[in-house]
Amino acid sequence: MPGMINHEKAFVKLFSQTARYHHRFKVFEDFISCSVIALENRLHFSEAQEQKYLRIVGGYEKEDVTRMAQLLAHVVNGLGEAPGDFLGRVFMQLELGDKYRGQFFTPWDVARMMAAMQLGDTEALFRDKPFITLSEPACGAGCMVLAFADVLQKAGWPPHRYLWVSATDIDPLAAGMAYIQLSLCGIAGEVVVGNTLANERRRILYTPGHYLGGWPVRLDPRYLQAA
Repeated sequence: MPGMINHEKAFVKLFSQTARYHHRFKVFEDFISCSVIALENRLHFSEAQEQKYLRIVGGYEKEDVTRMAQLLAHVVNGLGEAPGDFLGRVFMQLELGDKYRGQFFTPWDVARMMAAMQLGDTEALFRDKPFITLSEPACGAGCMVLAFADVLQKAGWPPHRYLWVSATDIDPLAAGMAYIQLSLCGIAGEVVVGNTLANERRRILYTPGHYLGGWPVRLDPRYLQAA
């Protein structure tokens, strides 16, 4: 439709104009950190996180703080228009990936195909289960989780009711990207900054959907036995 905004292109263009006095990676990292805090503090306010937010924005001019809010708006609107790994795609378009750490994000079509193959017959899957859980040990920006949720949604199983996720990444930036996207897409679960192989969990972020969907109770073994 005429006049529709390509939010990915708009994000990349606006990002290039934001805080040119800082290194590009730092600006992206600070944008992710501020967005995580803004989303997390809506339901579970932390004064320490609020102070971290103020310290970060204190290093930016006022117009650039406004641009960061506009960048988040592009993420919200982009994900609202079409499912997919919005942040992973713009991260690669901005050439911020670190080839030495293997930060190459899975293409959406590939992730969705893999999710459909793994889920198989969803009718059979939910025949004896009130919901399923998904563990993603190296989640990146959350592409595979988003793909699973999209496949469930298209099959008639709203993920906010039928899916709980535990997503882990060793890189705080990648975990932050995953937290933002899972939160904005209404996916319930936790995003863990840590090392899955070492069973290390340095920081745990619960998505808004985790609380709004009553998952602390739904995951309680006593509730499961009664269900």
